[in-house]
Amino acid sequence: MDAVLKCFESGYSDFYLVEFLRFDSAPLGGNLDLKYVRDDKLVQLIQCTLELKGEYASHYAAGQVTPRLFELCNEQLKLLNRLSDGETAWITGPLWISARQLLKISTKLDDQQTEFNNSDSKQKTKQRSKGDLEEEKYLEKCVRTIHTSFKLCLNDRNPVAQENKKWGVYFFTNLELRIYQQLHNGDMIRNLVKVIESRAAELPTPEQALWAHKAQLVTYYHYMARYFGCYEMDYERGFLFAQKAWLASRRRAGRQENAICVLLIPFAVLARRWYPDLATLRSICPAVAEFYRPVVECLRNGDLLKYEKWLNANEPMLLRRNLFVALVAIRELIVRKLVKRTLEITRTGPIVPLRLVSSALVYSESRLDNRHRESVSEATLDSTECVLANLIAKGYVKGYLSHSNRALVVSKTNAFPGMVQAQLKTESKHN
Repeated sequence: MDAVLKCFESGYSDFYLVEFLRFDSAPLGGNLDLKYVRDDKLVQLIQCTLELKGEYASHYAAGQVTPRLFELCNEQLKLLNRLSDGETAWITGPLWISARQLLKISTKLDDQQTEFNNSDSKQKTKQRSKGDLEEEKYLEKCVRTIHTSFKLCLNDRNPVAQENKKWGVYFFTNLELRIYQQLHNGDMIRNLVKVIESRAAELPTPEQALWAHKAQLVTYYHYMARYFGCYEMDYERGFLFAQKAWLASRRRAGRQENAICVLLIPFAVLARRWYPDLATLRSICPAVAEFYRPVVECLRNGDLLKYEKWLNANEPMLLRRNLFVALVAIRELIVRKLVKRTLEITRTGPIVPLRLVSSALVYSESRLDNRHRESVSEATLDSTECVLANLIAKGYVKGYLSHSNRALVVSKTNAFPGMVQAQLKTESKHN
């Protein structure tokens, strides 16, 4: 216990302090005499932590996580937040240890509550019928205390750069982003990222702050990629962060690596028109390679029917991961390839009757829902014009539309610029 007191007196964090703060570690040996400790907040922290350990030990055998355990862990972090006033960067380590275990307890309690609600659905329905308010989740309580730690680091005005608590901002950013994603709270994710971006000039870069914590750096890149690509539809920035996360990761088929790769592939297609070499991807992340195999095949052959079926079959998963909009955007590249193949097969030259392209699109759609092939109506031609105008505007097709002649006039040279390249194994380009 003397070692713990010395950490606060001298301003450093070590193994003994970390072990003391953990709720699932045994109490440290040594005499406990707090009457000579002058800081009342430190006394309260020690007493709270000892009670926290006792609460865990009394329920450990039953494998239970109790609400009281959450209350004590939440109080521990609040006390550390109060103690951190006037402290230097060393305190961010203990703050993060306490915040991380608070998140762990909150997640388990919410999972337990979900299981209970599912098993007692009749009672839950009865309560709702009476107009009872839905009980606040532990994660929502948890994130408020963690956000206080975040603000303490963000707003530290210590003039000595190396002692400033701003070095700890990204640790709490990662925790908050994780919580907001579990709560499906996109607005709070957006607000947090805007705060980080607005204060970027005052903060160390993520690479500087997390150079000794590579796993945290990869996590930060991963969350930023998800935010920009899935919430802001900024596929270029989403791709850059996903690429950084991938290059900084272990690049083998772990859980996080798979999650990064699932983001990286569609963002690379939309931002840079790159798709992976399936053989190489299969050797690194076989599950991801199998999942995206139909997408890569459709990008290469323009099989719109196959892509629509894949999109419909995987819609629930894509919605859960906020990737559905990105994969719908990739559909335009499939349509581009279909238009190109139609021109190659029919050999119509640079002036392409709009009815020809419409027939190809109608044929694909009729096969999708097993309808009889319909004739091309004026409304269908108008719809096809809109599709082609969008492809031209985005640079997928070089040419222009002649509305009066109902024709697509494509460039005689490079009418379909090479938009998708295999970058992992070969440098082959497919026009």
